[in-house]
Parts: sequence; C-alpha cells; structure tokens
Amino acid sequence: MTRQDGVIQVKSLAKSFKNAFNGITFCIKNERNMRIHLILTFYVLVFSPFYHFTQEQMLLLLLAIGLVLFAEAVNTAIEAIVNLETQSYDHLARIAKDVAAGAVLICAIFAAVVGIILFLKMGTIALILHYLSTVWILGVLFLVSLPISLAFICGLPLIRTFIYLKKH
Repeated sequence: MTRQDGVIQVKSLAKSFKNAFNGITFCIKNERNMRIHLILTFYVLVFSPFYHFTQEQMLLLLLAIGLVLFAEAVNTAIEAIVNLETQSYDHLARIAKDVAAGAVLICAIFAAVVGIILFLKMGTIALILHYLSTVWILGVLFLVSLPISLAFICGLPLIRTFIYLKKH
C-alpha cells in the first residue's frame, strides 16, 4: 500500500464514522422513543454507582442498554426503507414496521427486567433519596434535570417546528 492509499483509507474511515454519527443524530432528532431510551440510560448510569454492581452486573446492564439503542436504530432504518419503497398503504410494509417495532419492545422488556432485578433494592433507593436530600445541590440538580429531560423528549420536535415556522 502506498502512502496515498493509506490517506484515502483514513479519509474513507473518517467518512464512515461521520455517516454513522449522522445516523445516530437522525434517530435522536426524529425518534421520540430513542430520546426516551437515552434519558433512561442517563439516569441509570448516574445512579448505578450507588449499587456497587459487580463487573458482570455492569456488563449485563450495558448490554441491555446497548441492545435497546441498537434495536431502536435498526427500527428507524427499517421504517425509512419501507417509507421510501411504499407510496400508499401496503399490508407487507405494515408488517415490516410492526415486526421491527416489536423487536424494540422485546429488547426494552428485557432491559426493564434487568433494571428491575438490579435496581429494585429498597435500601439503596432509600440511600439515594437520603443522599439527594442531604447534599441539597445534587438534589436540586436532579429535580432541575427532570423538566429538562421531559423537554428533551417532548420538546425537541416542537422546537424544530417553531424554528421551521419562523423561517417560513
């Protein structure tokens, strides 16, 4: 391989990563469920240190999170392909979309079960609540994060619509 070939390969790899990040950005901007999964991931990761998970438990948690985010991205891709190929209602297109959404649901249920098993420990929940009430700045930050999270989930499309309307 010549030096020029290596430069081309690096540029090609960089372009591949850029395209992948564009896809992730598209999912976040356009899919409410992806934003819900990301917010839940944020809170799970913020509170997980209180639980002192083993390496295996943390791996299972990260695997469950990754599986849901992966399934949501694939679902979005399938919906885009189906929409590209069908101009009107098509029974097979509906099946493809429903099956893809069902795959996300299966992954989300798996992740919820993993979360319940790992996080539903009343002693630790009480410790977190005590911690948030005694370290008041963190308690305030947590409370402030809730409406911000809700705005991220529900408000992002509204903000984009407002910007669009303002331009036209």
